[in-house]
Amino acid sequence: MDNHTEQLADGVWRVEVAAYVNAFVLANDGRGDAEGLTIVDTGWSRSGPRLVRSIRLAGLDPRSVGDVLVSHWHADHAGAAARFARSSAAPAVWIGEADRPVLAGEADPQPTAGQTTALGRALAPHWRRPAPVSDVRSLTHGQRLPAAGGLQVVEAPGHTPGHCAFWLPDRGVLLGGDAVLNIWFLSRGPKLLCSALPATRGTLRRLAELSYDTLAMGHGPPVTRRANERVAALIS
Repeated sequence: MDNHTEQLADGVWRVEVAAYVNAFVLANDGRGDAEGLTIVDTGWSRSGPRLVRSIRLAGLDPRSVGDVLVSHWHADHAGAAARFARSSAAPAVWIGEADRPVLAGEADPQPTAGQTTALGRALAPHWRRPAPVSDVRSLTHGQRLPAAGGLQVVEAPGHTPGHCAFWLPDRGVLLGGDAVLNIWFLSRGPKLLCSALPATRGTLRRLAELSYDTLAMGHGPPVTRRANERVAALIS
């Protein structure tokens, strides 16, 4: 296993596919690839080969990927989704309903308040629409999928209107996407990067009410102690 991959729980791996950019690999049976694999986020368009290599280095077969779940449409999360959809595995690609038209290539991305600021211009690659996925499916709040003991979709708008988090209650893990960041320290992230800012506080409350020991995000290392308490502290 390379030094960009770590196991968070039984059947749950974090793969750092680029600097401070994470994807996650889930074993549907909680152990290996016998019942298929689920990917959560794919990184940038160029991240696909590293993610595939990391799956192999974990002793798993990338051809077993049956589902790709995308937390939101931004190019550092959905960038390689189309590549996986076109692969021999031909997995189903899923994203929150409000973000689906962007990933499907049917609508322009929603602007954020900070896109015209210096920081927004520096982050311009994030706002570029990723390669479209011709058959992208919609995730709904409370939807359950058979990954790593059972995955539950949690609507978590704020960063984007259709942003979703993914809760693995049997593993005590929450995959939070960009609902929070852990670059240098745990935070709500810059407000100017959000295209549905008014929803952020409600999302944090929703995430804080769940039970989990480990919080793994799209950016930065996981939080492995008192994770939901630390999310609750971000509300005030």
